[in-house]
Amino acid sequence: MTTYTRTDRFFLWQARNVERRTLHFVGPQPLLRRIFALSAPLGGAIPKDMKPEQDADGALWFTPPEAGTESPLLMYIHGGGFTIGSPRTHAALVAHLARAAGMRAVAIKYRLAPEHPFPAARDDAVAAFDRLVASGTPPAAVCGDSAGGCLALQVAQHARNSGGVQPKALGLIAPIGDLSGDIAARFDAATDEILIPAAWPRRLLTNYLPGIDPADPAVSPLHGDLSNLPPTMIQAATGETLAQDAHRLADVMDNVTLDLWPGLAHVWHLHAGYSRAAEDALRRLGAFLRDAVR
Repeated sequence: MTTYTRTDRFFLWQARNVERRTLHFVGPQPLLRRIFALSAPLGGAIPKDMKPEQDADGALWFTPPEAGTESPLLMYIHGGGFTIGSPRTHAALVAHLARAAGMRAVAIKYRLAPEHPFPAARDDAVAAFDRLVASGTPPAAVCGDSAGGCLALQVAQHARNSGGVQPKALGLIAPIGDLSGDIAARFDAATDEILIPAAWPRRLLTNYLPGIDPADPAVSPLHGDLSNLPPTMIQAATGETLAQDAHRLADVMDNVTLDLWPGLAHVWHLHAGYSRAAEDALRRLGAFLRDAVR
């Protein structure tokens, strides 16, 4: 198990004392989006030999030099409660995961709420997958964190149901599996939740699902059919609220490796390039994806 460094402990302090308060007190999601767009890239570092390239759809492409342009493709879907985040906020995470997996990676862009509520994010993620398949570069793996993990599951369900090309592996980091019930109460009750205050999921539901039933299987994957999906690794912090969803997904999916890490914040992987805990987790996830794709 990883020994957490002084830098790891700093990021934990920051999550608990700065980021958590920001999520609690900053109500307007467009403002929070701008704050995250400025702060997130400062918390991680892209490897110097891996410069991302942006395409016409706003996606970022990463090619580890040792992997090459003919290596399998990893499609990554960023998190942020369906309201914040972008390929650039998650660039360090994706770059380090691509290197660990020995794959090229593309971090897709999708529309965000409240300007674009459900089903915009899901539709954009599915469309991005279909474009890659149609272009002759079908993703061998689909990955995502938090809200992006929810979207990754929805992409995998779409691929299975369509009868076409399916990914060979899924990598999910603290995925949202169920938006129904009193989700804010679940966050209140999670005494080891370091980052996310209950106010955040309350806003998420208001902004992303106005007037929409959160128990709809099209919204919450845990209410739908999760059989016959590719081999999956799910990582989460042991004490975070979304570890509950991780356990529930592992119980109902066919082939899941559940990888829980104690004492860390939600999606600590964002600090890859500075954090040993982030890089160790991404190496483990990358090794799983590499072996599954082979």
